[in-house]
Amino acid sequence: MAQTLELKVEQDHVESLAKVRSPIVAIEELIWNGLDADATHIDIALDMNNLGGLAKIRVSDNGSGITRQDCEQAFGLLGGSAKVGLTTTPAGRIPHGKHGKGRLRAFGIGPSVTWLSRYKANGSIKQFDIKGRRSSLKRFDIGDETEVKTKQTGVVVTIDNIESNYPSLLDAERAADELSKRLALYLRKYPGIEIVYDGVRVDPSNLESHTETYPVQFRNKGGAEVSGELTIIEWKTPTDRALYFCDDAGFALEECPPGIQARGFHFTAYLKSPLIPELVEEGAFLLEEMHPLVSSMMGTVRERLREHFRSREASRASDLVKQWQEENIYPFETTEQGPLKQIERDVFDVCAVKVHEYLPSFDRSDAKSKRLTFRLIKEALENNPASLHTILQQVLELPQEQQNDLAQILGRTHLSAIINAAKTVIDRLDFIGSLDQLLFGEFKRTLLERKQLHRILVEELWIFGEQYNLAVDDQSLTEVLKKHVHLLGRTDLAPEDLSKVDDLEDKTRIIDLMLHRQIPQYQPSHFEHLVVELKRPSCKLGQEELGQIENYAFSVADDERFDKSQTKWTFVLIGNELSPFADRKCREQGREYGHIHASTDGSVNIYVKKWSTVIAEAKWRYQFFREKLELQVTTADGLSYLQAKHKHYFPVTASETEG
Repeated sequence: MAQTLELKVEQDHVESLAKVRSPIVAIEELIWNGLDADATHIDIALDMNNLGGLAKIRVSDNGSGITRQDCEQAFGLLGGSAKVGLTTTPAGRIPHGKHGKGRLRAFGIGPSVTWLSRYKANGSIKQFDIKGRRSSLKRFDIGDETEVKTKQTGVVVTIDNIESNYPSLLDAERAADELSKRLALYLRKYPGIEIVYDGVRVDPSNLESHTETYPVQFRNKGGAEVSGELTIIEWKTPTDRALYFCDDAGFALEECPPGIQARGFHFTAYLKSPLIPELVEEGAFLLEEMHPLVSSMMGTVRERLREHFRSREASRASDLVKQWQEENIYPFETTEQGPLKQIERDVFDVCAVKVHEYLPSFDRSDAKSKRLTFRLIKEALENNPASLHTILQQVLELPQEQQNDLAQILGRTHLSAIINAAKTVIDRLDFIGSLDQLLFGEFKRTLLERKQLHRILVEELWIFGEQYNLAVDDQSLTEVLKKHVHLLGRTDLAPEDLSKVDDLEDKTRIIDLMLHRQIPQYQPSHFEHLVVELKRPSCKLGQEELGQIENYAFSVADDERFDKSQTKWTFVLIGNELSPFADRKCREQGREYGHIHASTDGSVNIYVKKWSTVIAEAKWRYQFFREKLELQVTTADGLSYLQAKHKHYFPVTASETEG
């Protein structure tokens, strides 16, 4: 006979119990109801509507079913169930639900829920249904009981009229994995249970890579010691780490992040203790400030987790070392003995394992590359362990995206090339910074043109432009001609012709610097020559200095042996300050500032530049790299660079660099 049961509690309280943090939790509750009824097979099926949306969810089990006599307690009471007082189910399993609230979770997914129950009574199978609606959660309609011709008992729960497409439920693989982790302890304890989610088997054993269980001890409010178990399951695939607080059966009542670092491991931790259901009932996990007992539990769990992963890391390192020895890439011989050698090997093993973990390309590289990497680590540990620490710290703390970028870059070039390129940029930025001190700072009055400034710039010619390479340094115009003829590939001039090259006043002149550049847009035989005349910072550029650079330029222009058709000649005079005469000369109408002469055919040009302009142009060229490198350049860095690179020409003392 049909009947109606009504909960004797307020509607808003029942509605609060029907809410779930995640729809998968509601599915889990229905699975637990089947497990507590000794089901060995549970199937979760999703029904889609014509538009491809989620319409129904059916959770079927082959358990013992709900009897008509159990209905009043199962659907008419809140805060108790038929499982109260039971220590085991008829099949010997530990039941999890003793509060009669789990059935309400289904309403968190859909507004209409039906339970169809088949149970055995007097040698036959009886069937009836229970219907509930979210709009009246206190009321459940119990249908008429009929006898059916089947041997199968169990319950089919149908959640109908689902109003939302839940991505976490529609993704069967994801949902099955989540259920595997939440039900892992129970399924390990009771093997042989089959749970299938929309065709995908819920099977933690397929995902587990390693499992350990540790006894733990806590103290309750009265100070008495209470035992518990901490199970750590490591997974084969990446997963969000979680710590589940479970009852004695392994049912997850609460969860939180584990709060430890265990790089390279994907795991879930399960804490079982009789204290946990009591704390959940008290609302201890909902407090803004952590409950003292929960805080104590967390401290114990985290310390045990750290100990576990320290041990696992050592074990994994041992396995990797054996693999490397078999591949003949391990840089230590097994015959090397002694306590110091063992310490060295232990430190190396830690570094090598980190490289293996955090450089995605390392494991895919060939034996030769691995052997070289290990050799470099070993030598760094022996010769400069401090630098290795810095390198590994920077590399291993890279976000995953940047680790992948590094792996991709290393697939196209060598690490040494990357280091050399970055070092070149940093050195040049340091040198630019040092020029301010050399030319405008405390060294300005004592800087010597030829012995210091000239010799330093010979090795830093990029300051004038990246396109130039040194052709002739501090040679007479005769040697300039020799180099010029050599660059053009000409051999028709006799040796005696090459020894008589003078300027307009029939004097042999000395060129400070001559650089050349091949012009790619023309024929390969075309070149540009840059002749740089340097003046010490204390020398103000005036009529005499401008006359000197013009003398050089006109000597080339008037000498028929200097090719003009295939070669462009650029002469540059550089100093700190300009006299009024030089400044007026630099303001030639129709040309950029400093361009004081241009031949009619454009083959010979003369420029006057201030050092401040040269430095500003160099800074501009490297500003992009400085920003990308996030590099801070100080005066001390610049002077330290001079001391390291140019100490033969400019010995800077340690005390000076510290200033």
